Amino acid sequence: MAGVRHIAGGPIRRRTAVSVVLALALVLTGCTQVIDGEPSAMTSDLDAGPQQPPAQVQGGTGSATDRLATTIVTGVESYWRQEFPTQFGRPWVNIHGYYAVDPKAPATAPACVKRALDLDDQALYCPQMDSVVWDRVELVPHLVNTYGQGAVMVALAHEMGHAVQNRIGIDATTQLTEKDRYPTILLEGMADCFAGSVLRGVVDRRVPNLELDRPGLDRALRALLSFRDAASIGGGIPEGAHGDAFDRASAFIDGYANGPNDCAGMTVGNQVFTQRGFISFSDAASNGNLILSDLLLYMLPDANAWFGQLVTSRDRSWRQPTLALDAPARCATPDASGQGPAWFCPSNNTLVVSSRALGSVHDALGDYASGMLLATRYAYASMAALGRPTQGPEASRMALCLAGAYTRAVFDRKSDFGLSPGDIDEAVDELLDENYAARDLSGTPPRGDLGFERVQQFRTGVLDGSAKCGL
Repeated sequence: MAGVRHIAGGPIRRRTAVSVVLALALVLTGCTQVIDGEPSAMTSDLDAGPQQPPAQVQGGTGSATDRLATTIVTGVESYWRQEFPTQFGRPWVNIHGYYAVDPKAPATAPACVKRALDLDDQALYCPQMDSVVWDRVELVPHLVNTYGQGAVMVALAHEMGHAVQNRIGIDATTQLTEKDRYPTILLEGMADCFAGSVLRGVVDRRVPNLELDRPGLDRALRALLSFRDAASIGGGIPEGAHGDAFDRASAFIDGYANGPNDCAGMTVGNQVFTQRGFISFSDAASNGNLILSDLLLYMLPDANAWFGQLVTSRDRSWRQPTLALDAPARCATPDASGQGPAWFCPSNNTLVVSSRALGSVHDALGDYASGMLLATRYAYASMAALGRPTQGPEASRMALCLAGAYTRAVFDRKSDFGLSPGDIDEAVDELLDENYAARDLSGTPPRGDLGFERVQQFRTGVLDGSAKCGL
């Protein structure tokens, strides 16, 4: 059916501005406030003179969250003092200032904003002051209480990532004069990437006084993705965009896996950005959502065609799985129903769907959260047809990757069944929140798997296609 698009926005996420980009005036990206002042490059200041001692955090009352933020910025800067010379061949210059601000106390506003209230629920990097500023009253306690200490690490490491950009030559003047080369979404992705490299250092115990366990890494990524942009009207990538959840997760994962040098090498030519605006008011009015029955009506024939072609292109036969909707199904594979709201039985080639259970995912996170679960079951059907293992960690990884490859194919379409803005984010939300997608045909997820790893495996398929999935 031509023109079918879908997305689910899910609950409105708390959004925090986490960067500053320079235009004719300094604008807090992700916000509406404009900071008075002319752009000023910091490069000459950063290259000149002897190294200054590390800056002390100004502001705060010594509360537990104040001490936490101070420990984090001190540890992150220590990380960069060690890594920056190794990665970029020149010494690190300490950041000039840190400010923990109470937005409701006007006297505490640093010079980079007109009013303290401009910092309400925000963290930002001020390039003209080479300083990192954050709301100590609302933002930091909220991040700790909602996501844990790793959330504060990722937020402040992101802002300090903009200071790293400044020090590798992507300063205020460069951003102003080379806007096409350094759009906001790239600069934000680069800062997310630098944050990922820092958190890898924390997980590996290479950052003084900071620790983060594997579950904490998942919570930190959830916090980062809560900063994502909401879809808007207009199509394409909106000017000033920070990135959707997939874009931000991708950049963070690259930094975590590959380190700071890869982050510095990010360009508009080598990055895939999935953020888009709605192309119609009707799509925006529904948040791009199809009801579950329509999703099944349109998606299942489409998935059958795509995965069927994947199988037949390898000279194997393909039979469309039979849909059993809210019907009992026997399966020779023990515990197959443990796969979750949708499960595939290879012995009778049946896709079993519980409209109640899948509808719960659908209603909570959006239509492509449930669609992605269906895609993983079709992935297993294709793996069974190709004689590949359908149980164990490697099978889980392959299925997630193939679901990502299918998602990219649907995302790239201009007609027929396709994705609306934010649909890929819904898949990311489901991958972070639950392990249904990673469960093999015996209903077993890989031992100790993380949402972070599930997103990483799905992302491989989205970016690199089925050829990288190990078929």
